[in-house]
Amino acid sequence: MSQIKTPLYKKVQKKILNEIIQNMKEGDLLPIETDLEKKYDVSRITIRKAIDELVLEGFVEKIQGRGTIVRSTKIIQDASTITSWTEEMNLKGKKPDTERLRIFEVKPSKKIKEKLNLHSSEKVICVERIRLVDGEPIALMFNYLREKYIPGFLEKGFTRESLYEELEKNYNIILEEANEQIRARLATDLEASALRISPGDAILQITRTTYLPNGTPFEMVEMISRSDKYEYHIKVSGRDKNKVIR
Repeated sequence: MSQIKTPLYKKVQKKILNEIIQNMKEGDLLPIETDLEKKYDVSRITIRKAIDELVLEGFVEKIQGRGTIVRSTKIIQDASTITSWTEEMNLKGKKPDTERLRIFEVKPSKKIKEKLNLHSSEKVICVERIRLVDGEPIALMFNYLREKYIPGFLEKGFTRESLYEELEKNYNIILEEANEQIRARLATDLEASALRISPGDAILQITRTTYLPNGTPFEMVEMISRSDKYEYHIKVSGRDKNKVIR
């Protein structure tokens, strides 16, 4: 089977993004197009397509009369598709890692029971991790999984960086739909310690429920993310004319 080649503008986009994250701050100006052409040895069209993608992802903004400025150096999660955290970081050219991995059985809370539609005696496995990007803690993650769909998981654990890849390879579990809720709040002492921030700093709490192809809820995720390093990107289109307020 032939491999799909990554478009040149995507490769250039990744290089420019790495430069932004490592060496620039919000408000900085990107070099002009002619300088970027020389630096990456590509055409003007390729540079423009790469920058247009960075605009769409929220990293830069074109301002008439000034040029292209850095809008954000945060890691942006695309919430329009179901991807694992590891896959998302790899796509952005970042190095994902895990610290303090724990796998254990938990007594499901009322919230977990409701989200996963659990029977009274059903068991849940929790995967607890601190997620790192380039060695820096970005998120505290708790994945609550229905044990009956993953027999032996508690004993075997997993060796891959991506939990979703492990579920697909070893249990043939494909997650096709998810609901997410996002809210801002202040970090507790324990969360701050894990993320190396100060207690009371702003964080994002993301709650996700994922579903099997037949609509059965399988997983609930609680992710606590640093708001200074992480943001969500959601693409919406069109208005439902039946719901327009008149």
